[in-house]
Amino acid sequence: MNCWKTISLSKDVGMYRILFISLLTSIFVFIVTYLPINLLFSKVHLKDGHFLLFILLILCMIPAHKFLHAIPLLLSGCRVSMKINYYFHLPSMQINACKSIKKRQMMLSLMTPFLFFTVLFIAGSLWLPSYMHYFSIAMAIHIGLCVPDFIFTKHVLFAPKLSYIEAFEDGYEILVQK
Repeated sequence: MNCWKTISLSKDVGMYRILFISLLTSIFVFIVTYLPINLLFSKVHLKDGHFLLFILLILCMIPAHKFLHAIPLLLSGCRVSMKINYYFHLPSMQINACKSIKKRQMMLSLMTPFLFFTVLFIAGSLWLPSYMHYFSIAMAIHIGLCVPDFIFTKHVLFAPKLSYIEAFEDGYEILVQK
């Protein structure tokens, strides 16, 4: 197999630019989601209780996001290894597939957390409209976390049809057969 393209977000885009785009995306998503839901439920009185539960939701969302990347790979029979790294005494979970991943599987793996949490937070906003502001904020934060996934998805989407994706230290390699 030959390497068709190497994707490294830190080298290609830059971490500060990704953080900036993620922040702008979060603000934009909050505005776009909160306003229509607020107009739809204009007579509902918003409650501000359960703030600590909201903070716990935000903190648990990050490892759940990482774990949701692994579910489509596990269901397809791919072996996945998970390990916890510490950066500045903060835990960070890293997921590695043990072999090359087909293009479709990779795209499904990249989009699963986005689809799962977006549906969950929209349903939560509609089911508990008095807490729609919490769900809108959580959804905006999560979609901001998904920005690197969207960038990877764009690269994988334009890869050749029968390509494979392999992870390495700084990113991914898109491989094609000779």
